[in-house]
Amino acid sequence: MIMRIPLLARDERGVAAVEFGLIAPVVVLMLGGFMEFAHVSSARSTLEAATMRAARAVAASDCPSQREAILKAIVENGMSGFRSADGKKATITSKAYSSRFGDVGEPEPFEDTNGNKIHDDGESYTDVNGNGKYDTDMGASGSIGAAGEVVSYTAEFRVGSLFPFISQQFVGSNSYRLRASTVVRNEPVFRTTGCV
Repeated sequence: MIMRIPLLARDERGVAAVEFGLIAPVVVLMLGGFMEFAHVSSARSTLEAATMRAARAVAASDCPSQREAILKAIVENGMSGFRSADGKKATITSKAYSSRFGDVGEPEPFEDTNGNKIHDDGESYTDVNGNGKYDTDMGASGSIGAAGEVVSYTAEFRVGSLFPFISQQFVGSNSYRLRASTVVRNEPVFRTTGCV
């Protein structure tokens, strides 16, 4: 028995299997990570493209009464190739502003009587969006805007993970919340020739 120990130390049978056993999990994890990253990047890019396509279609729509349906259909169809993590379709929200791009995301104007650059109770303000309260974003929520107005669109979608064990380890969830935004100006005049 004592003689066999030196022979065992020089025996190289099975070394490849042991090396493969050590390296394979790392390689599989890396490949899965790359595929997960590519999947999420593709979904994000698709959502951004669908949001821009929908916004352009609505801004130049021939029929204002059908604009919301067009908007929703384009974004939902764009994301139909991706599995929703929560079973919901992509959603899109809008905010209409005046005809100036500079108004997007800006607060409603107010008179800063105490000079702290923050709207405090009692300070007068201009209710630009007409909702009866001061807002830090003057856009009219849920509106697709009138002719010539600037509109901000934001689409959201929760895409499912390809490899839940990977996403669970790195982001703590089996899904990724994607968000895409774009801003367009509606055509100065809406035609009604396309209305059915």
